[in-house]
Amino acid sequence: MRTALVALLLAAQTSSPIFRFETEGFWLNLHHYLYVLGRVEAKMPDINRRAVARAPIDQAEGLKSVSEAERQAWNESVAFYARGLSRLNAIFDGELIAATNMLRRVQENTSPSKLKLDPAVAAALSRAAPIYLKVWWPRHQEANRARVREYTRLVDDHGPEVLAYLTRVYQEPWPKDGFPVNLSGYANWAGAYSTRGQLLVVSSLDEGTAGSLGLESIFHETMHQWDDAIYARLSRLQKQHQTPPVREDLTHALIWYTVAEAVKSVIPAHRGYAEVGGMWNQKGLGSFKPALDLHWKPYLDGKGTLDDALLAILR
Repeated sequence: MRTALVALLLAAQTSSPIFRFETEGFWLNLHHYLYVLGRVEAKMPDINRRAVARAPIDQAEGLKSVSEAERQAWNESVAFYARGLSRLNAIFDGELIAATNMLRRVQENTSPSKLKLDPAVAAALSRAAPIYLKVWWPRHQEANRARVREYTRLVDDHGPEVLAYLTRVYQEPWPKDGFPVNLSGYANWAGAYSTRGQLLVVSSLDEGTAGSLGLESIFHETMHQWDDAIYARLSRLQKQHQTPPVREDLTHALIWYTVAEAVKSVIPAHRGYAEVGGMWNQKGLGSFKPALDLHWKPYLDGKGTLDDALLAILR
């Protein structure tokens, strides 16, 4: 029965894309670069993380080639972000999410002033745009394209099998037209994130989002579309069986564990992101690992039902 289901899922995916990659988001890339640099100027706690640590070095190298007037204009835009948007969380803060969602849909030749953005944000972007276009955009754009060429090969080779695995386990549908993935030179400290409005951004300059880890990352971030459904299922089971309360980070732990196993099923040498990054050794995420090994792994291997596995973890 499970083999037949996997075959049907694989067949369904041959006629529709799994992901829709976007590499040409000029305003989105500029926005994220200013966001990351603004966090450096604001001395936010995550500025030394691998995915963003090189941003100020790139900035310093690029500014060597511009005029004093251009340097001043650029620095003003970075400082503006540092006082505002860069202090927000790219995943959870509505103001920043709304701005990012607007910017990912706009063409390079469209002025941000035409959008429903805060006029001051639009002005900062417009002021920085000519300098970014000349100095950093060519390299960021090529990095975006190169990373998508890599992702396309990986998805062509392994995507249908990974998708069939994940939809079998989670029992949730995948978008018929594929999930949009926006490439940006820089994204946030994690190198990739997803949030409301089917917004998924991946850094093309972060080596942590390359290779099989990159394949895991894009599936991981897309799986967050199912968080509400899985949390609702967990809450129902908790109420029915009077188990301890559902921890909100359980849905994230399930994603880390599941997508790593899905990628390992097609690339046996793959080491999961949580394993490589030591997340299973941390107090928060690591506290779930014994229950996941004991109750979730057998379910991933085809034993029992989704509700039975989740209930055992809750207990």
